[in-house]
Amino acid sequence: MLLVSAVLTVLRLIYSSRVQLAPQEAYYWQYARHLDWSYFDHPPMCAWLIALGVKIAGVSELGVRLLTVTSGTVLTLLLYSLGTRLYSPAVGAFTALTANMTVLFGLGAVVMTPDVPLVLFWTAALRVLCELVLPDGKGPGRGAFRWYVLGLLCGLAMLSKYTAALLPPQILVTALLTPRGRAALRTPHPYLAVLLALAVFTPVLYWNATHGWASFSFQTRGRAETVHGVQPHLIGRYLGLQAVAVGPLLYGALLASTVHVARRALKGDPRARLLGLASLPGLLVFTAVSPFHWVKMNWVAPAYLGLFVAAVARAWELRAVPWRRVHGLLTLGTGGALVLGMYLMPFCPLIPFREKDNLVNGWRELAAHVQTYREQWDASARPPLVIGWGYKTASELAFYLPDHPETQSDGALGGSGLAYDFWMDRVRGLDTDAIIVSDARQPLRDAEERLRDHCDEVFALEPVTVYRGVRPVTTFGLWHCEHWHASSDRRGGPDGP
Repeated sequence: MLLVSAVLTVLRLIYSSRVQLAPQEAYYWQYARHLDWSYFDHPPMCAWLIALGVKIAGVSELGVRLLTVTSGTVLTLLLYSLGTRLYSPAVGAFTALTANMTVLFGLGAVVMTPDVPLVLFWTAALRVLCELVLPDGKGPGRGAFRWYVLGLLCGLAMLSKYTAALLPPQILVTALLTPRGRAALRTPHPYLAVLLALAVFTPVLYWNATHGWASFSFQTRGRAETVHGVQPHLIGRYLGLQAVAVGPLLYGALLASTVHVARRALKGDPRARLLGLASLPGLLVFTAVSPFHWVKMNWVAPAYLGLFVAAVARAWELRAVPWRRVHGLLTLGTGGALVLGMYLMPFCPLIPFREKDNLVNGWRELAAHVQTYREQWDASARPPLVIGWGYKTASELAFYLPDHPETQSDGALGGSGLAYDFWMDRVRGLDTDAIIVSDARQPLRDAEERLRDHCDEVFALEPVTVYRGVRPVTTFGLWHCEHWHASSDRRGGPDGP
């Protein structure tokens, strides 16, 4: 497993340096440029990791992704350790292999998102929990240090993504359902571990307290306001995305394993209880939400960790059945083909892909086109402000323009720019022209009204169409805005949209 992990790490480092950033990665790199205790839509761990990677490898694709690849390697070893601890080295090895043969974790090992540290710390917490609650576990150790390690890992997970709020309750229920866990709850250590987790989480609490609780409001009330009753098509989208995330055959096996895990847990199997409680609550939550709100592919990632181990353990137990072996090979092969296709898609135009969803091609070309207009400005004048309609465009331009300028997003045109709204003070009041860029995938529909409100004069520039091979990916509209100014009645701002 060490050799496989080393080879994967080297290949992923090479790959990470050659593929353009996805918009979310560029956005989180903007986080790292504006280092803070937390951010409007996510906790800070992702930004801190990017800042460290950029410090090591420079402002580059590799710098942004360096800690992603490292985390993917550690996650592989943790999954191996978890499967080995609960069942056998074979189960551990196939669990790690299976995870790497999914788009969710295989491709996720080269794309920096908050899910990367979330899944890493979540898996590490499960590994420590094994020793604390299982009958054959090593126990809390001298000074009950394992409870404090568990508290630290929960805090780090919550510093990564708000989904980690599901982790402590699942640990509590697991402890309540095991004799060793119940015995531990009669000591002060689990409660002190909770306090440690909250202490680690205080940067997020501090940022929210000093910013009108903007992030908590956005993730609760803001999300709720986007719910408009049952939308059946969202269920199909949810199931389809999850089938792509882990592979269609594996997705079926994981769903089937939920029944097996639940049955074994009800019969008193402590391993099944641990794995079931690590996965089923999250899976139920996101499945229940899916008819009402778009559940993105990566949101469900932590809920699969326990099911991976359980499904592989079940498959290994039934390996003598011929069709089970065939199914296992087909599952790995299908997943591997999906991952390989996604890896090669940016380089190989022959791989079929809906170009509207292609988010890693064309950003360098767009930035080069915008740069030609920037260079036309009088050298004695202030450089034009670059405004991307949508945080994705604004972030990609900030990364790929040669001087990495301080770009702005929707807030500069009276909209809501997510985290960009908290960086508006850096450009508010500037006496400058602006170049405004809009992606056809997220068009500036009311361009005439918005630009009239924020510019003295507006001139349309030549649009830019970017391609993957001969197929167009998207077209960007561009405008020259004379004397840009922020409006007095912005619709977004530090209090959220």
